[in-house]
Parts: sequence; C-alpha cells; structure tokens
Amino acid sequence: MDIAAIRAGKLKHLAGANLEDEDLAHAELSRLNLAGAQLNGADLTAAKLTGANLDGATLLGCKLAQSDLRANLLGANLMQADLSEADLRGANLRGANLMQARLSRTALAGAFLSGANLMGVNLSAVDLRAADLRGANLNGANLTGANLAQADLQGAILSDANLEEADLRGANLSGANLTGANLLCADLDGANLAGVNLSGACLKGTIIEA
Repeated sequence: MDIAAIRAGKLKHLAGANLEDEDLAHAELSRLNLAGAQLNGADLTAAKLTGANLDGATLLGCKLAQSDLRANLLGANLMQADLSEADLRGANLRGANLMQARLSRTALAGAFLSGANLMGVNLSAVDLRAADLRGANLNGANLTGANLAQADLQGAILSDANLEEADLRGANLSGANLTGANLLCADLDGANLAGVNLSGACLKGTIIEA
C-alpha cells in the first residue's frame, strides 16, 4: 500500500484495504472511504478522520489517541484501541465493539452508541452528554463522574456498573438494567426511570427527583 499517496490525499477510496500496523500518525484522512478496512495495530495518533467512512472496519489495538474521529464507525471493531483524548462527538458508533478500549478524556457528547459493546470499559469522567446509548452493553463499566446528562440509555445494560457521582440529569433510563450498580451520590434529577431494574443497586446519597 502506498502510504505516501494516502498521506498526500491522492487515494480516497480504500474500502477493504489492508493497512495493518501502518504509520498514519498526524495524517489528513478526512472523508476517506475505509469501509471494511483492516487497521489492526495501525498508528493513527492525532490523525484527522472527520467524515471518514469506517463502516465495519477492524481497528484492533489501533492507536487513535488525540485523533479526530467524528466519522462513521458503524459496527467497527475498536477492541483494545487507544482512543484517549480522541474527538468522537456525534460519531456513529452503532453496534461498535469497544471492549478494553482506552477512553481516557475521550469526547463522546452526542455520539451514537446504540447497541455498542462497552462491557467493563473505563469511562470515568468521560463526556457522554446527550449520547445515544440505547441497548448498549455497559455491564461492569466504570462511569465514575461521567457526564450522562440527557443521554438516552433506554434498555441499556448497566448491571454492576460504577456510576458513583455520575451526572444523569434528564437521562432516559427507561427499561435499563441497573442491577447491582453503584449509584452512590449520582444525580438522577429529572431522569426517566420507568421500568428500571434497580435490584441490589447502591442508592446511598443518590439524587432522585420527579
């Protein structure tokens, strides 16, 4: 694969391309078609992927720290990827696999994460305002201090999740599974709790208002 040509913007259609372990750090890759591409282990640190199509792409262990990923990542495999400080605001991550991904200080406000696999992921203090997390698997996830205000968590799996001091004001939690979850001092003011399963959940200091 001609990496120099990709960096120079001469190649825009790379659907299904094999770019495993390639160095594309700081590259300008906006609106690039990478649907179904293999990017396992690739270095995309601080790369610009605004508007890129990564539908079904495989990014196992990919380095994406500080990258602009406001892109289409529908069904993408981001397992063990480093997304620290990446910009994923409004990104399409429906059905994506984010297990064991690094999401420290990642921006996910308004992101579409319905049906995504976030099981056991560390989302401590992450900005998820108004994110679409319907039916997402957040079992055992660390959401300590996370901003989930106005987020849609309808039918989400949050069993055994740590939501200590999380901001859930105005969030839609209808039908969500919060069995065994830690909601210590979490703020659920104005949240929709219709049909929520809170069996075994810690509600000490939790703010729940109509």
